[in-house]
Amino acid sequence: MGLKELVLLRLAKRWISGVDLASAAADAKNANARGLGAIINFLGEEIEDPATADSHAGEYLRLQQALSDGGIRGAPSVKLTQLGLLISRADAARRLEGLLSNAERLNQWAWMDMESSQFTAQTLSVYTEALERHRNLGVALQAYLRRSESDLGGLLDKGAKVRLVKGAYREDHGLVFPSRSEVRASFTRLMGMLFERGDGFAIGTHDPVLIEGARKLAESKHANFEFEMLKGIRDDVKDELVSSGYRVSEYLPYGDQWYAYSKRRMTEHPSNIWLLLRSLV
Repeated sequence: MGLKELVLLRLAKRWISGVDLASAAADAKNANARGLGAIINFLGEEIEDPATADSHAGEYLRLQQALSDGGIRGAPSVKLTQLGLLISRADAARRLEGLLSNAERLNQWAWMDMESSQFTAQTLSVYTEALERHRNLGVALQAYLRRSESDLGGLLDKGAKVRLVKGAYREDHGLVFPSRSEVRASFTRLMGMLFERGDGFAIGTHDPVLIEGARKLAESKHANFEFEMLKGIRDDVKDELVSSGYRVSEYLPYGDQWYAYSKRRMTEHPSNIWLLLRSLV
């Protein structure tokens, strides 16, 4: 790793956990010490080589064991394309099945991340099939997608556990709500559905308006939910929510694909640059 990469990694480590599992486990323990749960993602996506997909699945098995051995309150969150969805839906589902069976053996939870819109339908299909056998599984849903209100209704009918997020990929405006106000309005609608019908869901946002909206809904609905936020962003809000009695988890990505992840976070949502800079002062 050259000097430039080392400097960039030092900055990026404000919101990633480094390049290896040990770093992620250490950050997860620190999160637990602050009263936070940990959602851990091994970075990588759109894998096109079966051996690499097997390697990623093996990393998640090691992550699950590290959580168990370390007594860490947390769960992995996996992307289907890093398990080989681009190669074979059946093989990706098979690798996911191995992770979920291992999670049940260890009495752990697991999450599925959502990727770009070209994978939404397949991800939800694999998720709902896996949910029939494994109730210890949740899936992310992106509020900026126009289809998400219909998707959420179907998921709730099946008893799904949903992590609601805004969305972090560049998409055609025919597929997503293009403006910040429209995305916020969609998030608010979907959040209302979750508080009305959901159980064990997550609200993944740093938006103070949406956080306050969730708190108001919680006052009347008394739902089983938690807030989830990225590592290194709005730590003061996380601590205040914990002190107010809310469950909060921190999303902790790690791995050698940290540069692509950080670049996407900053370039696709420029507001994240401001959030990150605020966290540095």
